[in-house]
Amino acid sequence: MKIAVTGATGHLGTFVVEELKKRVSNENIVALVRTPGKASALEVEVRAFDYNQPETMTAALAGVDRLVLISGNEIGQRARQHFNVIEAAGKAGVEWIVYTSLLHADSTTLNLAGEHMTTEEALKASGINYTILRNGWYTENYTGSIGGALAGGAFIGSAGNGKISSAARVDYAEAAAVAITDESHKGKVYELAGDDYYTLADLAAEISNQTGTNIPYRNL
Repeated sequence: MKIAVTGATGHLGTFVVEELKKRVSNENIVALVRTPGKASALEVEVRAFDYNQPETMTAALAGVDRLVLISGNEIGQRARQHFNVIEAAGKAGVEWIVYTSLLHADSTTLNLAGEHMTTEEALKASGINYTILRNGWYTENYTGSIGGALAGGAFIGSAGNGKISSAARVDYAEAAAVAITDESHKGKVYELAGDDYYTLADLAAEISNQTGTNIPYRNL
């Protein structure tokens, strides 16, 4: 049973590969990456795979039984790119795709949702078994700004008092690895997020507490 992961050298993809290595043997994992030379540290089979080169995708997916399709990061291009992958997967005989979508993609007002919904619909219409993981925000989206907040003396944001239920990338990666290795998840759609919520004011207060420096939240 070959399990392939797209974007396997990306922030999320690297974690997915590592979580899969805890569950299946390395020789059954395929890392699909744009630049194979950067993937040697993964210690699994590596194949060249570019969302924008559909003519090469079917061959790259040869022998793959299950696919973790990590959404692309080119806003405005993702629906087309994902369709390319799904079409190639069908031609290659891939039996099951787990796709990383967006939290509440079918009801959110976020403008990011459109491409994810288009992908979900294409996946359901493809005839390939699917599981959809609607991922919430990554905690790293916020912790990545801590250095700048300490340097500038404030945590800057535009979320008002909005409640954020984020989770670390490794948690979403574990969910993908669990899903793709357990057939009971076929045909399911999961909404994934953190167990608790915080506001950016809460986050600023915690940064202040941890660093001993007063870092207020400045809402834009």
